[in-house]
Amino acid sequence: MKRLSRTRLFLLEMLVNLLIFIIGASICILTLSKAYSLSAASRVLTKSHMVVENAAMALRSTNGDLLPIADMLKGSLKSENEVIVWYDRNWNAVSSNDGIYYLSIKIKQAENNIINSEITVYEPNEKVITNLSTSQYLY
Repeated sequence: MKRLSRTRLFLLEMLVNLLIFIIGASICILTLSKAYSLSAASRVLTKSHMVVENAAMALRSTNGDLLPIADMLKGSLKSENEVIVWYDRNWNAVSSNDGIYYLSIKIKQAENNIINSEITVYEPNEKVITNLSTSQYLY
């Protein structure tokens, strides 16, 4: 009888150790999955900032002329005041059929040779990722 109770005690101890191990492993998996999702979101934000900065520099170099900007960024003119550039998940410029994210450059002529522009990157659900407003004096 004493032998049987020691076996039960050993099995109970093993079950408790297994339970503690499973709880620890699940906490580690949850932490790693959260870190991965934060890393992916950070990567999208970083790339969108780079795209917006490139668009602002292209706008500056062309003095607000959208046709060369569309060629430089591999986009298309949506209207006479807007350029759209589509990007895939690796942030390569693609056609609108293959695109996930898109960049919109809208310009508005102000008085005294000033151009105001709104440069925005959108997610697939039309949520704004990055937005930059610029003003440029045309000489």
